[in-house]
Amino acid sequence: MTPFDTALRVQRREVDSLRISISVAVERLSDLERSHRENIDTARRERASTNEIWVPTDAWAARMRAERTRLLRDAGDAEARLAQLRSQATELYGTMRAIEQAADNYRAESERTAATAEQTGLDDVVAARLVRNRLRPGDVR
Repeated sequence: MTPFDTALRVQRREVDSLRISISVAVERLSDLERSHRENIDTARRERASTNEIWVPTDAWAARMRAERTRLLRDAGDAEARLAQLRSQATELYGTMRAIEQAADNYRAESERTAATAEQTGLDDVVAARLVRNRLRPGDVR
């Protein structure tokens, strides 16, 4: 356990949430592009069918153009939102990696400190044993 674990969990949740938002934005953009293609295909079919018989379709054509314009505008907005989300994801991921690195460094430093303390304790035991062996009663030096 490190002091960075809580921040890391929060950061991971934010990255996961952003990942879901990006998926939703990509799906929205895909739907808008599909709708735009369908609009164009419908207009082509209608124009082809009206070539045989003249039917006044100015209102319908204007409505289809307005719909295409709206779809293109919405797609542009969706692309801008997606770019913003991706930029935010890059930033969040970088922060998460920095926190992970700090946590790893903290763990490594803790392990080094524990190992040093253990080695110091063992050195003290060996030194005490050595001193005790040299200063046995009846040993004159």
